Amino acid sequence: MRVLILGAGGVGGYIGARLAKYTDAEVSFIARGEHLSAIKSNGLKIIEDESQWLVNPTVVTDNPADLGLFDIIFVTVKATSLQDTLLSISNNVSEKTVIIPLLNGVNHDLTIKELYPNADVMNGCIYIISNIIKAGVIRKRGKIFKLCWGREDFDSNRYADIVALFEKAFERAEASKDIRLKQWKKFLFISPMAILTSKYGISMDRVYEKHFEELKESMREIVKLANALGVGLSDEDIKIQLKQASKVVPNAKTSMQLDIQKGVKPEIEALVGYVVKEADKNGINLSLYRGNYDILFQMID
Repeated sequence: MRVLILGAGGVGGYIGARLAKYTDAEVSFIARGEHLSAIKSNGLKIIEDESQWLVNPTVVTDNPADLGLFDIIFVTVKATSLQDTLLSISNNVSEKTVIIPLLNGVNHDLTIKELYPNADVMNGCIYIISNIIKAGVIRKRGKIFKLCWGREDFDSNRYADIVALFEKAFERAEASKDIRLKQWKKFLFISPMAILTSKYGISMDRVYEKHFEELKESMREIVKLANALGVGLSDEDIKIQLKQASKVVPNAKTSMQLDIQKGVKPEIEALVGYVVKEADKNGINLSLYRGNYDILFQMID
């Protein structure tokens, strides 16, 4: 089975490395700059809490145009570069290609379907704390890992080969018809955390300790929007996510916080702007999100 990792960063690099290490899949990576050069020269090194290991991808390049068609494409780039990145894989997609987006946000499947209406587009989300610590090296922190993918009409028999492949590669991989709800449950955590870690310049554990009420109220606004859009989030989901927040790895930062600190364009639209704009469309007042949306843009001006 041919697998393309479209973005070999903390998420894509880790899942691609697992596939390369534990399965017979032919895994190709799309990377850039020094990270690309380091992987070509030395392989991709993964550091986990209790181990470290190295994989040598079948192919690593910054241009997939000549790589042919793929059975599975994981889209793991930043939402800010999604449109341009998707244009680069026009030679790699057929009606049989399963495309799984693992980006921050809840509506990226629609963007993919606009460009590739005949492809087999799924929804997906992933729970992981992982990032590039230097070119060619990815560090995954803590025990958190779960890959969720699927769509409302998912048929496990049709995708049995992919399900089996993921079971070999990952300790926790779940194909589901309820993937939209699962995406929103993750969004319920990552969107408020991205806002507050960035706004206050502190780690996730410190947000929980010092800004608990604002975190909780932000989650309430997410539930309010989700319910208006027909997604069944509840107060119980808030309790679950707050409990998860109480157990995050100490000193862990969100990707949006790191991007702002590095001067890289952050995923404000995918993580915050989407909420504000959908609320406006549906006549919902989300005053906390609206205020923090404005604050974040002032921070990057």
